Amino acid sequence: MSLMALAGGVAVFAGCQYLGRDVSPYRPPAYYQLPGIAPEIEGAEAGRELYLRDCSFCHGNRGEGTDNGPPLDEGTNGAALTDFMLRTGRMPIDHPRAPSRSSEPVYTAEEIAALVEYVVSAFRPPGPPVPAVEPARGDLSAGQQLYEQYCAACHAPTGIGGAMLTQRGRATRGGTTGVLIPGFEHSDAIEIAEAIRTGPGTMPVFGPDLVTQEEFDALVRYTLYLKEPEDPGGLPIGHIGPVAEGAVGWVLGLGLLLGFIRWIGTKAGKV
Repeated sequence: MSLMALAGGVAVFAGCQYLGRDVSPYRPPAYYQLPGIAPEIEGAEAGRELYLRDCSFCHGNRGEGTDNGPPLDEGTNGAALTDFMLRTGRMPIDHPRAPSRSSEPVYTAEEIAALVEYVVSAFRPPGPPVPAVEPARGDLSAGQQLYEQYCAACHAPTGIGGAMLTQRGRATRGGTTGVLIPGFEHSDAIEIAEAIRTGPGTMPVFGPDLVTQEEFDALVRYTLYLKEPEDPGGLPIGHIGPVAEGAVGWVLGLGLLLGFIRWIGTKAGKV
């Protein structure tokens, strides 16, 4: 067997091995089949075990970041953003180059709390804590005005999400390709509050200096309201906005009008 054939066989075998292995979540090969954390380990220590097992390969042992992932000790990183990324299933990802998408969380609530505790205690990130929010205290009308001012351009007036066109890595309003903006159909009050205060992804940060606590409660209340809004005007048609409603109105309206004209013409021909 020639050296070239032997090298080709090794490459094919290695490729099959790579494609066949489990890469969710992404870890160095030695860690793929690790069992869960021992039940006697709790709190920050349990978070440390999880972090070193699942997160450090991309974010570094000290949260300093690597070529595979950003640092966790700067910007808006902290308890709120860590909790948001874990509870929405955006982390861990299947592969360092994979996009971050909302999904079912990988960890239990206890494991998420342990990871948050460890990240905060070990790295001292400057980001905000998990925010306190009371939507019931918020004014729905004020929340609507705030939502239309700050959120509707990206998340759509009905909260179903949309897309933004990116130019040189920077998000810009408009367009139908590029960054996908999520909707709120699966979000709870804490997730919405954390996103407002930390600005994950391309979302801007709305801190207390921009959105007060009273406005904060109102904005979260209205955002939750968009999940099941009242529809006094008729069928919601998926809450996808006035374009669809106008299209349905034109189709039905013109259809009924044409049918009525034809009916009149038929009657007139029989006279």
